[in-house]
Amino acid sequence: MKKLLAIPLILFLFISPSISHDEEVYTLEGQWMVYSNDDNFIHYKDQNQSLQREDGDDIDGRSFYDEADTSSDYQVHAIYILAADSKDKKYDVNGTIEDIVSKGNVHLKKYTNQQQFRLDYKENGKLDVSFIRVSKTRKEINKIENGAGYFTGMAISRGFNNPRKLYAIFYQDKYKREWGQVGDSILETPNGSIEINAGVVYLGAEKTSDAWVPHLHELFHAIGFVQLCAPGAVTERNSRWGKNDHLNYKNDIMSDRGGDKKYIDKKRSEYYSHSNLNCELDIEKSAFMEPTKEDYQLQPFSPSCKLTRWQPNYNHQRSLDCLAKLDF
Repeated sequence: MKKLLAIPLILFLFISPSISHDEEVYTLEGQWMVYSNDDNFIHYKDQNQSLQREDGDDIDGRSFYDEADTSSDYQVHAIYILAADSKDKKYDVNGTIEDIVSKGNVHLKKYTNQQQFRLDYKENGKLDVSFIRVSKTRKEINKIENGAGYFTGMAISRGFNNPRKLYAIFYQDKYKREWGQVGDSILETPNGSIEINAGVVYLGAEKTSDAWVPHLHELFHAIGFVQLCAPGAVTERNSRWGKNDHLNYKNDIMSDRGGDKKYIDKKRSEYYSHSNLNCELDIEKSAFMEPTKEDYQLQPFSPSCKLTRWQPNYNHQRSLDCLAKLDF
């Protein structure tokens, strides 16, 4: 009898969030705050005139800012970050980061409908990778609870706050026991606040040749996935959301159950090229993918312009309005 009574209760706990939800609740915690009125803040339009360079880091082929774009479309921009005491392995100029993102795109094309992330390239055809050396040491960074938020905040404050860019951050060294995380930072602007997410990969954790796995995984998170309305989203009784933004089965790049990570929504039922009418967000329609769909989608924002993980009905105008806060 006790077991029979428990089943309806569990079903109520797990089903009720999908019936009634507040988009504001399903946002990330631990955001790193950035303020546009800080003396050291740089707006993306002023970036190449404002950045200072350290003599030892200024090497041939290295860029400290986002170089001139070859396309005005939404695109992914790569950033290489070192700690204050990191020994420079030059991953931005020796092709390591370009190889990682290229492998990610090859994998995407194979396991999607021939789509890939639109990458930010220089006029010479090379991947545009920007360089940042932060002021904290490796030891200090490992004491930070939200390392990905810190890196994202540092990037934003240095001019990487373009509303048409999705930032892929590569930290050269280790951070705790993580291979990758989504970085979440809140930028306070004259137009109000907006959350900016980035994909963060820790290159000291595993072989760089395999870093395309967390690269794709964290960028998917950064554009809003997996949405909690997806049927396979992980159910967690003790979570403040009741679910988390991974899949509850193996063999998918967005799974937290292990297995082969090569598949990208293999069943086409969760987050890519799916037909869930009550969960409209779809990576196939992301503005950062190419070829881009005519009815493209931006990151899903809550009314307070935080990225939300539960938006059954995509609100395009709200996303446009939130991103417009970055132009001031």
